Amino acid sequence: MVSNRAPVELVRQHDGPRFVRTVGGLAGAMDDALRAHDGTWVAWVGSSVAGELRPERTGLAYPIHGVPLKEQEVRSYYNGLANQVLWPLCHTFPSRFRMERSWWPAYQRVNERFAATVAAIARPDDLVWIHDFHLCLVPGQLRAAKTRARLGVFWHVPFPPPSVFGILPWRADCLGGLLGADLVAFQTPDDARNFLDGVRQFLDLPVRNDPPRVCLPGRDVGVLSLPIGIDYAGFRRTAADPAVGARAARIRRALGADVVLLGVDRLDYTKGIVERLEGYERFLERHPEWRRRVTFIQITVPSRDRVPDYGQMKRAIDEQVGRISGRFTHEGPPPLLYRYTSLGREQLVAYYSAADVAVVTPLRDGMNLVAKEYVACRAAAANRDGVLVLSEFAGAAQELHEAIHVNPYDPESIRRGLEIAVTMSADERRRRLRLLDRRIASHDLDWWTRLFLEQLGATAAATAA
Repeated sequence: MVSNRAPVELVRQHDGPRFVRTVGGLAGAMDDALRAHDGTWVAWVGSSVAGELRPERTGLAYPIHGVPLKEQEVRSYYNGLANQVLWPLCHTFPSRFRMERSWWPAYQRVNERFAATVAAIARPDDLVWIHDFHLCLVPGQLRAAKTRARLGVFWHVPFPPPSVFGILPWRADCLGGLLGADLVAFQTPDDARNFLDGVRQFLDLPVRNDPPRVCLPGRDVGVLSLPIGIDYAGFRRTAADPAVGARAARIRRALGADVVLLGVDRLDYTKGIVERLEGYERFLERHPEWRRRVTFIQITVPSRDRVPDYGQMKRAIDEQVGRISGRFTHEGPPPLLYRYTSLGREQLVAYYSAADVAVVTPLRDGMNLVAKEYVACRAAAANRDGVLVLSEFAGAAQELHEAIHVNPYDPESIRRGLEIAVTMSADERRRRLRLLDRRIASHDLDWWTRLFLEQLGATAAATAA
């Protein structure tokens, strides 16, 4: 497993440094996958961490090989090229694109260091599974080094159309790097098509569609759409834990609301938090009868605080929270509860279990696992009751048809979605949740991992033949 972020990070405390588990996102999902398979994780753990970290040091079930990065490299490669160039382009926010020429050489050097670490430990016929946009040069570098391993990539974020990806000055380098793999997989068919269109337009390479693949001299690169799942059984177990249920009940009692709405997001402009809160404000304006009956809990996880846009967005959210609370706080339940913090799994599941409605409205998202986690946890409750309001621009919307789909850019669409959610009959809530739950259960993280590995094995075998 190869990714920028590890499932643990080194934290220096008053009693000395120790490893702390990373919560959520890609690292959390991949930790669940790797625990079920024999393997090693290659990632950046901290500036001073290099070489192998054994499980007895980290508390994990597998070893980690740390890739050491200097502070300047982190600023240029991660905060710079990854988060101010690739991230906005992949999420179709070209207006947020920022570029400094020094970022690209740093990105190249860091990718080379990751590739060198993998090449040093990979054995013939090993599987190397590379994750996301931080490391798109690594497959090509490993192939150039004649690393004898099967190479697979999963691109977790959206892949933009050529008209947007083409803004990147190093578009050919990135596409060529990805094509060092045997298999490149994406969350949705749209993402896979955009990638193939980019290869066709910027590299002038032949592309075949049945099955999707890029034809290179001597080999083909398979292209697959495969939506990531969640650790369904694990979330169900946590939701069924009596201690978690008691915590959810305490949340409900403390709020005193008839209906609890929930949003959970990293701090990021792609998550649509500002637009979501504006939609909720319009709901309260339009429906005074709900003002003492409903509470919206917005949990925002700190993220990328060294990137200027994120500090500005936090201030905008803080101002919105203050305005809504000031306008609509009366006797009774608070209209809005805002928490800017990270949560462990048990805490998060307690909030899922306490919420009647999850409001998941990113402006653009590769998948969004919060939507799936909420469904799994609410379906484990005794009454199997809950409503999902979901952005039509989240990858999850292509699977979760029974959610209430809204346009996250339009606060009026969000307002209408909330109206439908809070007035839906109990029978309809349970019917929709049951169908969503079945689909998430059958396409869980184990299904996703197993299918990717099978497809990679088949692609590599076909290439060898």
